[in-house]
Amino acid sequence: MTYVKIVLFLAAILFSVIGGKKLKINAGLIAIAFAFIFGITITDLGVNGVVNLFSPRLFVNMFLVTFFFGYATANGTMLNITKYLFKNFKGAPWLLPLLFFAVPFLLALAGAPTDSLCLFLSPIVFSFMLEAGVPLVLSSILLWSTCAGAWAPWLGNYAMFSGWFGEAIGMEAAQTAFTRLFGFVCVYNIIFMFVSYLILGGWKVKSAGNLINETVEVTPAQKRTMRIIIAVIVILIIPTLIQLIFPNPVTAWMKDRLTIQTLTAVGIVVMHLSDTADTNDVLKNHVPWGLIIMVCGMALLMSEAGSLGVTESISALLESGVLPTKAVIPFIAAFCGFLSLFVSGGIITPILITLAPALISYGVSGVGIVVASQMCMIASSISPYSQGGAVCITGCPEEHASKVANQQLLIGIMMGVIMTLLALLGIFG
Repeated sequence: MTYVKIVLFLAAILFSVIGGKKLKINAGLIAIAFAFIFGITITDLGVNGVVNLFSPRLFVNMFLVTFFFGYATANGTMLNITKYLFKNFKGAPWLLPLLFFAVPFLLALAGAPTDSLCLFLSPIVFSFMLEAGVPLVLSSILLWSTCAGAWAPWLGNYAMFSGWFGEAIGMEAAQTAFTRLFGFVCVYNIIFMFVSYLILGGWKVKSAGNLINETVEVTPAQKRTMRIIIAVIVILIIPTLIQLIFPNPVTAWMKDRLTIQTLTAVGIVVMHLSDTADTNDVLKNHVPWGLIIMVCGMALLMSEAGSLGVTESISALLESGVLPTKAVIPFIAAFCGFLSLFVSGGIITPILITLAPALISYGVSGVGIVVASQMCMIASSISPYSQGGAVCITGCPEEHASKVANQQLLIGIMMGVIMTLLALLGIFG
C-alpha cells in the first residue's frame, strides 16, 4: 500500500505542474486540492492536519518583501534604479549582471543571511533584467548561486551542520565533509553562474543604449521611497558586518532581531504613511499573488511526503542493506536531489543524520554521504518550489512568473541528475 501512495504522490506532483500549464490554472491550486484529498483519504491527517502543514514562514517571506517593493514598482522607483545603474555602468553594462552575483556572494561570505539578500535583491535584479532584454531566469540563477557563500567554514551554517552530523559520523569526519563541501559548492556555483551568464546572453544587455540616454527624473514620492529602501539595506547589512569584525551584544541583538521580515513589515507601514503610493493599488496589482499561491501550494503538497510514507520507504530500503555499497551514495544523492526540488534541505537533513550510523556500518563513507547529499540538495534547490529557488523568484513580474518557474524547475532537475552522476563516479567520496 505504501508504494501505491508514493506513486499517487508523484502523480499528483506531475499533474499539478503539467496539468496547471495545460489547463491554464495555477499549479499551486491543484497541489492544494491534492493535499486535502490525500489528507482526508489515505493519510488520515484530516483537514486540520493538512492546514497545519502550511508553511507560514514561506508565505510571510514572499508576501512582505513583494508588498514592500510593490510601492517602488508602483511609483516608478524600480525603473529609475535600473536607469541609474545603466548610466553609471554605461562603459561596461555587461558587468552589472556579474555584480548582482558578486556583491551578495561576498556579503554571504561575511555572514549576511543569503535568504534575506536574495529576497531583498530579487525585485531589483528582475527589474533590471526585464529592461535589459535578458532572459529573466538569469536573475534567479545569479541570486541562487550566491548561496555558496553561506557554507564558509567561519560561519554558523558550518558549525551547526558539522555539529549535527558529528554526532552520527564523528566530528572529524563531519568537519572534513563540510570543508570539502564548501570547496565543491563554490566551484560548482561559480561555474554554473558564469556558463549561464554566457549562454543566456547576460553580457549583451540589449536595452542598455535606450536607458542610458533617458533622463532620470525623480519625483518627491520616489525620493522618499529610496530613502526607506536605503534605510532597510543599511539596518539589514551593517550590523552583520560589524558583528563579524567587532563582535558585541548590540549588533548581535540587531542581527538576530532586525531581520528582512521585521524591516519590510515596518517598511510597508512607513511607505504608506509617507504616501509613496496607493497602498490598495500596491496590494491589488503589485503583489504577485499567483506566484505566492503556486510556491506555497506546492510546498503544502510536498509536506505530505512523510505522511504518505515516502521518507519511511526510502529509509527502510537504505537500512535493509539490499543496495550494493557503491550504489548507496548515488542513491542518497538522487533521493535528496528529488526531495530538494520541493522542500527545504532542513527537512531532509534529519533523515540523513538518523540513517548515517547504519550506513557507515555497511562500509559507506560518512564524508561521502554528507558531501553527495548536500551537493545534490543545493543543486536542485533552485527549483521554485524549494525554499532556495522560491526566495530568488520572489521579485519576478507576475506575467513572467510561470515561465521562469518552469525554467527553474527544469534546471533543478538537470542539476540534480548531474550531481547524481558525479556521485556515481565517486567524485564526492
